[in-house]
Amino acid sequence: MSQKEFYTYLAILLVLIFILSIGVTFFFLKVKRLKAEREKRVKDFLIKEEERKDFVNDSLRIIALAYKQGQCELSEACIRMRMLIDRVDHIENDKFPYTFEMYEKIKHFKTHEARKALSKQERFNEDKLRYKIEEEFKDQIYKECDSILSMIQSQA
Repeated sequence: MSQKEFYTYLAILLVLIFILSIGVTFFFLKVKRLKAEREKRVKDFLIKEEERKDFVNDSLRIIALAYKQGQCELSEACIRMRMLIDRVDHIENDKFPYTFEMYEKIKHFKTHEARKALSKQERFNEDKLRYKIEEEFKDQIYKECDSILSMIQSQA
């Protein structure tokens, strides 16, 4: 091999090393950017999840207090609490069996426009049955409201 060929191969090798180093640099910059984006998405998700948890806790606290203070009917409180409890991970459903049991007994009742469409007699019959169910569960749900309030206070 002549000296001229040696320098030609050396120049080609140096160009390849330079191109490869640029490619590796771009690759690591891209990986670093993707990692930062993923960390940001995770952080944003955790923030939103914490906000959702706070919203649910605050809503449960307000509903439980409203029922305990006689500001809303038991059936309304039960439906709202059940929907909130059932949709979050930080509250175990089995700690509130009466809320879920009562919900199963009242979930078929008409609400809003469908209730308005009922005749007075049908509405009266539904109300009579609902009041009977509320009477059956009022003490247990009251205790579950106490549990909700103490649980939320302990998490704060």
